Amino acid sequence: MTDTSTFATPPSGGSAPAPTPVRDQAHDAATLSALQNTADQAILIKGGTILSQDPAVGDLVGDVLIRGRKIIEIGPDLEAVTDALVVDATGTIVAPGFVDSHVHAWEGQLRGTAPTLDFGAYLGFTAFGYGPAYRPHDNYVGTLATALVALDAGITTIIDNSHNSQTPDHSSAAVEALRDAGIRGVHASGAPVGGDSAQWLSDVTRLRSEYFSSDDQLLTLRLFDLYPSVEVWDFARGENLWVSHEMGAHIENIEDVMADLSGRGLLTDTHTFNHCFNLPDKVWDMLGNSGATVNVCPRSDAAFGLGTAFPPIDKIRELGILPGLSGDNEISYGLSMFTEMQTLLNGHRGRTFEKTVLGQDNVPSHLAPADVLTYATLGGATNAGLADSTGSLTPGKDADIVLIRATDINTAPLSNALATVTAFAHAGNVDTVFVAGQVRKFRGELVGQDLNKIRSLIESSRDYLYSARSLTGDVFAEQGTIATEGN
Repeated sequence: MTDTSTFATPPSGGSAPAPTPVRDQAHDAATLSALQNTADQAILIKGGTILSQDPAVGDLVGDVLIRGRKIIEIGPDLEAVTDALVVDATGTIVAPGFVDSHVHAWEGQLRGTAPTLDFGAYLGFTAFGYGPAYRPHDNYVGTLATALVALDAGITTIIDNSHNSQTPDHSSAAVEALRDAGIRGVHASGAPVGGDSAQWLSDVTRLRSEYFSSDDQLLTLRLFDLYPSVEVWDFARGENLWVSHEMGAHIENIEDVMADLSGRGLLTDTHTFNHCFNLPDKVWDMLGNSGATVNVCPRSDAAFGLGTAFPPIDKIRELGILPGLSGDNEISYGLSMFTEMQTLLNGHRGRTFEKTVLGQDNVPSHLAPADVLTYATLGGATNAGLADSTGSLTPGKDADIVLIRATDINTAPLSNALATVTAFAHAGNVDTVFVAGQVRKFRGELVGQDLNKIRSLIESSRDYLYSARSLTGDVFAEQGTIATEGN
């Protein structure tokens, strides 16, 4: 082996890089214990590289002061607060927690089972395949699994498009999973595909009174639909609920359908549209004029073959809409806002270069790292109807904060903070996560969860679902299973 120690010394006249922070494990353990047992004590996140997503705050190297669930102050060197618990953020990028604008969390225990499905096969696999076999317990386990992997990856808020409400108990189980995970969650309650929508809607009122009676909580309620309908939209308006929708060319006579809903006064700014693939210009105009929010799915559209398989981001920019980003599900790939940002940024850059080479007119400008980070944070918060609470590091907002290590081998040296987050970092670089001032991950480890127990729940739920469909697990099979012998 060659001795390279000579080359590890900076040449004369050069400068050594800033040292990696040395973490004292005993001190970190004491800090974590204090964080888990604090209520209104001040927390000072000290010495981080801050990407605030708030023009009034700006980007800076400095501190974030939290008290209770709120951000109190942000500045380059905040004066010491006598009762503040200090979290050393040296060597990290401090950013708002990511917001996933659209994910079907109930499918969590099926993650990775089928990496090569198109959209029709995906529906057959999930909604028509495993979905009817779910017990309420399986709804709980799948949702919990997804919520925890989101938190681990710095996603502090998800809009959970929960369309497997087979019974009231299934709905309750999904909500309780979000609560037990400690994530900020928008439970978008939806009827199972082909299920009884009357039963589902009648239960939403019960669900609301049982789980959503307070406005001062991490969980909020809305509806979800696969196909727009007067019944659901009118119910939502009467109950003052938002609605999330799958939106695209899969809807027959989409111009007429949307024109009818708009004409009834039902298309408003309380609607969130996922995907939005291959929409006619008239429908885009209706969405833009309504003030509705939209989100794009860089990997999902490609994986499942939706429309042109690339998000309509240029149309969205043309209309001046601030989009969110979403992971959709974990059937074919892992939940990661880092990868969604990378996929959108690089895919759009390639397509823009292609248009230039082909001599096309009015070629849109390239997306920038700042654009996709805004989509992943403030854009998602807008989709969630929570931009007043999260999406940026702003005094007065809730302290949904992620610390990303910039000293790991794949993120060092910290030369450009925006590029590090949007093009180099991954979930393994997420050091610490706060949701409304409560620590959910610390020094690279999820806290407050028995992960061995949860892993066992995930495996046993998956195996039950396999068995219910007369399948046996096979990690080398295309869809993770083979037919059980004798069937």
